[in-house]
Amino acid sequence: MIELRIVPLGPARFGTRNVASPAVASRDDVWIAPPPSTVLGALGDLLGVRAECPQGVGSPTQAAEEALTALADQLGIRRMWGPLVKIGNKVGIPAMDFAAFPDGSAKKFDKKTRIGLALTEQKAARPGHLYRATYLYPKHVAYIYYIDGLTVIKPTAIRLGGEGRSALVEAVETDFKLPEKISGTTVLMTPLLTPDGEMPPCLRPKGALKLDTKECKAKPDERVKVIQWGLGFSDVCRERRPMYPALPPGTVTEAHDCPPTVGHMARLGYGALHPYNTQP
Repeated sequence: MIELRIVPLGPARFGTRNVASPAVASRDDVWIAPPPSTVLGALGDLLGVRAECPQGVGSPTQAAEEALTALADQLGIRRMWGPLVKIGNKVGIPAMDFAAFPDGSAKKFDKKTRIGLALTEQKAARPGHLYRATYLYPKHVAYIYYIDGLTVIKPTAIRLGGEGRSALVEAVETDFKLPEKISGTTVLMTPLLTPDGEMPPCLRPKGALKLDTKECKAKPDERVKVIQWGLGFSDVCRERRPMYPALPPGTVTEAHDCPPTVGHMARLGYGALHPYNTQP
C-alpha cells in the first residue's frame, strides 16, 4: 500500500460544481480537500500517463467515467481511500468546509473569493463571461490518500486543482491496511455518487456533521443533504466532466459489512467510509 501525501503550495481551489453557462454570471463551490478525480489527473500528468478520451461511446457521462477508469488502469491503481486531513499532529476527516477530528474538535478552512471577467483579443470585456472563483487558504495542512498499486514518488511540485494552483506530493510505502469490511457508524470522506438515486444496500444515511462555530466542534445533525457534485475538468477531452447527485463528505451513515469505498465509481475513491470518532 502507498501513502500519498499532498501539501498545497499557497491558496488552493478544489471545485465541486461546473460553471452554469458562459452566457451568464456564474458561481462556484469548492471543497476543502482534493477529490479523487483531481488526484488521478495530477498523478497522470506527473507520471506521463495520458489516457485518451474515449470515442464513439454512448454518452459524455460514460466517456468521462471510462477516461478516468482508463487513467487509473494505466497508473496501476487498484483502489483509492481517503483523503485524511492532517493539521499539525492531528489527523481528521474532511466535511465540506471544515475538518473533524476524533476528539470532537474541528478546524474551519478560510475561503476568499475574487471576481473575474474574460477579455477579448482587444482587451475589452467579453460579454457574459463574468465569474467568481473561490480559494482556500489551508495553512500547515497535508492531505493523505492510501492507494493500492501506485508507484513510489519522491517529493515533487505538481499542478493540482483549478486556476493553476500547485502542491507538493510524495508517495511512500506503508504498512497501512484497509479493512475488508466496515460496520457501525461511519462518515463519508468523499462524496457518495448516486446517479440512479439508489443507496448501496449495506449503507443507511443518518445525518451529517455540522460545525459549532462557537465551540469549534463537529456535532452530528439528523438532517441528510443531497448536493450536485462534478468530476472536474478533463484536460484530455477538453470539457467539463458530468455532475451527479451525491451525499457530501461529512455525511454520517450506518454501515453493515460495507467495503471501505461504496457506490458509483467506488474503485476510484468515491464513497470512502471512515469509522466515526475513531483515530484515523
